[in-house]
Amino acid sequence: MKIAEALKNKILKYAQEFNKELGHIEPLKIEASGRQYFRVTSKKNSYVISFDDRPINGQNVFINRANELAASNVRVPKIFEYDKANFFTILEDLGDHSLIDEKDFYQNEKFVVSSLKLLNQMHQSTHVDLHSTFWMGLESHTKKFSKIFCKEFLKIKMFKEYEDIFPDLRAEIMDQQWTNCHFDFERRNIQIINNSELVLLDFQDLCHGPIGIDLAGILIDHYIPLDLDTLKKYCNSFAEISIYDISTEEVFRSTLWGGLQRNLRIMGTLTELYLNFNRSFRMNDLPQIVSNTVLLSMELNQVKLANFLLEDVSENLEKELLKI
Repeated sequence: MKIAEALKNKILKYAQEFNKELGHIEPLKIEASGRQYFRVTSKKNSYVISFDDRPINGQNVFINRANELAASNVRVPKIFEYDKANFFTILEDLGDHSLIDEKDFYQNEKFVVSSLKLLNQMHQSTHVDLHSTFWMGLESHTKKFSKIFCKEFLKIKMFKEYEDIFPDLRAEIMDQQWTNCHFDFERRNIQIINNSELVLLDFQDLCHGPIGIDLAGILIDHYIPLDLDTLKKYCNSFAEISIYDISTEEVFRSTLWGGLQRNLRIMGTLTELYLNFNRSFRMNDLPQIVSNTVLLSMELNQVKLANFLLEDVSENLEKELLKI
């Protein structure tokens, strides 16, 4: 608490050097990455200040990516000032309305298609030093599910054939269209302003990666039950607008495999944050992620994985979540 209060005071002092009328500060959120946000206000003005002292994909990368995206006509928060020594960035205050607040998101075709158009714009953005090491983490990402989520948290054994998934997954991910990849293109990271304009957030992990990861991020939700017919509908919408010559069938398959890889990684990552840092704020999302992963597995003919999730994971997860 003392550390948090000291950080708030330091941020407010920094903000007042930018605008002396700013007198109120409130914490907004802590991202899974550890990035922290605060809102500072006066009677006339409001800004968001981020604090991110991570040595990898931290403040400097965020600033560079923001400038590159803006130069490519991708709407991102405006940066007013930054302090490299103290890891502070003063950003445009976009309010508190993100797509996560849209309860009937997939019934609102306008917002879903607008999100896909935003993704397509990001695919066209130009960047310097955009790394392409996603392939190196494919297997380790997926093993987070078995090692951290299943073994360390649920304390259950994996089915023997789990390792057999990797060759198929690696081939399907590597063979799809590769492009600019946000890595977490989901509703939490897309803000709505002026009732309709979408703004992209938290893009510091942007990399060169498979197109299915971000399509899965927006079309296979962690908080809403997956509906395959709806997914196919919006895969067709994306195929029609994409800068790439890619069919509806290719988009659908890329999204399914991207979703499977993403979900296995996310289940391990959220659990790791809880076990190592006691960050439990996303653990309640796990049952829906498991349920959606069952559907993905069945559609991709990964029947043993689907049965393992239904018979072993779901029952033990319910018990463990009651202890948190």
